[in-house]
Amino acid sequence: MKKIKLKMKRYVFPLAAGLVVAAGVSAQQQDSLLRRQMELERQFNPTLKDAVKISSLPALPEPAVRKPNVEYASWAGRTNPPMEIAIPRPASIMTEIPYSTERGYFFLNAGNYANVDGALSYRLVETDNDRLSVRVLHNSTNGDVKYVQQSDPATVTAYFMDNKGEAEYSHRFDASRLDVEASYLLSQFNYYGNTFGKNRIFDDEKQRLKVFHAKAGLKSAESEENRYRGIVDFKHFSSKFGSMLTEKGMAGNQLEAMAGMMKPLDGTDGQWGADAKVTGVFYGEPSDVKNYLLVNAAPFVLFDGMGWNARLGADVLLQFGENDMVRVAPNMGVTLMITEKSSLYANVKGGIDDNTYLNVMQESRYYKPGMVLKPSFTLVDVEAGVKMGELEGFRLDIFGGFRKTDDAHFPVMDQVLNTDPVTEWVANERLVPAYGNLSHSHIGGVIRWNIWSPLDVSFRLKKNFYTVKDARVGELEIDEAKAWNLPDLEADVRVVMQTSDEVKFTVDYYLASGRWSFFNGENVKMENINDLNAGVVYNITDAISLNVRAHNILSKKYDIWYGHPAQTFNILGGFTFQF
Repeated sequence: MKKIKLKMKRYVFPLAAGLVVAAGVSAQQQDSLLRRQMELERQFNPTLKDAVKISSLPALPEPAVRKPNVEYASWAGRTNPPMEIAIPRPASIMTEIPYSTERGYFFLNAGNYANVDGALSYRLVETDNDRLSVRVLHNSTNGDVKYVQQSDPATVTAYFMDNKGEAEYSHRFDASRLDVEASYLLSQFNYYGNTFGKNRIFDDEKQRLKVFHAKAGLKSAESEENRYRGIVDFKHFSSKFGSMLTEKGMAGNQLEAMAGMMKPLDGTDGQWGADAKVTGVFYGEPSDVKNYLLVNAAPFVLFDGMGWNARLGADVLLQFGENDMVRVAPNMGVTLMITEKSSLYANVKGGIDDNTYLNVMQESRYYKPGMVLKPSFTLVDVEAGVKMGELEGFRLDIFGGFRKTDDAHFPVMDQVLNTDPVTEWVANERLVPAYGNLSHSHIGGVIRWNIWSPLDVSFRLKKNFYTVKDARVGELEIDEAKAWNLPDLEADVRVVMQTSDEVKFTVDYYLASGRWSFFNGENVKMENINDLNAGVVYNITDAISLNVRAHNILSKKYDIWYGHPAQTFNILGGFTFQF
């Protein structure tokens, strides 16, 4: 689609001001500040899922990856493992320790590789209309991991420590609900990538990221005929150093504001409405990084019929920053009920992934500091399938899809061609993005079996097909490009066995094969991810639970990204105390 150039000064600030004012009424949205955060206490909004573990750094909503021990509520979702799988692999909420949501809990797990995972939470106020809770979360590792590739030295210490404190308040009015959140994150980590014997730029110095986050939202009750929602979300961030130890780290502010409304459609059972959203990132350091603004207007119409429903809509996207442009993307979907428990569905979407600094840190904290990735545009993202659940205790989903994205990015080792004194590739201990225009097709299925109630078995299989054109790493154009770091085949199995009211066993396995990376001027095959985990929970009393969980039981060596190895066999154990 043709890019339409716009003048920043003439359009940006009126649009931004109008949307921020409109966003005074705001809705609770999923906040994925820490993708694998130990969110042990269920959120007040019952539509939000508990997160699983702390592992990555702050970002606004819509995380891009899935955990390997995935819940199967999203039938056709992706099964990619968390990007920092096994560094460390802490105990998980998936062990389903019965945390109390009435007042408080204390959770602590520890294991080899100096893996520590803990949380302390207390609900200060608990009434029909008001809830106030505070939480402190900790996750850390400080163990040596061995490089998959030949290297001298062969091992490196992979260190990070995430500490987060947060408070949440909710108040119910007669026709709406107010949600307010505030948190502070302090994260420290080292860049531990493989330099293949070359000098390290950061010499194991610890990077530091600080993020202050505040969010407020207001949402109408579901019973209201005319509904509204919205949110204002603010983050201030700063880091210790940039692309070199002597350079200042990235710092700035990120603001999101959203307002939406929905009303009945006259003469039908349908509804119509519109959402408006603005995302702005304003960088203080480095001074040469341009600010970014994305404005999104999304009108839609919802139709409800006998055994079917549909959404017709589109997103009008205005982007300002390095490249100003206007884009239009579809936002449509339809569901057709075949029987009471079986249905056909199809969704067609698109949009801009802004790839702001905090969003990229959500993917991996090990990207080259002090840089901002290009936004990517998805022209079309199609997902369709059939869900079948006629047999009690048995569900089957068969799905497929296609996605086309311009300027998609792939994490590869930071490498330069050194011509003095001889021609050679020199790797640095950090990641940089490779860009390309990606076409991605997939087909797969999910089966869930729990006919016998003590046993719950889930299996997911997904086959991916990629085509990458116009690929480049920095100024280097690449002819035979791959969808670097993305698997061509994924398999995900989860088994839960409740042997008694006190004891529960879990086993899960994740396979990702066919991954490639780009290094030393050529495509290199990466080791498959073979991740087998098992755990047990024992409830001593209603207030005290013990748990043990072993990760990477097969002790397989593989990279999360090329040159960034995962931990091999590790085990965590601990307890939960409710009060």
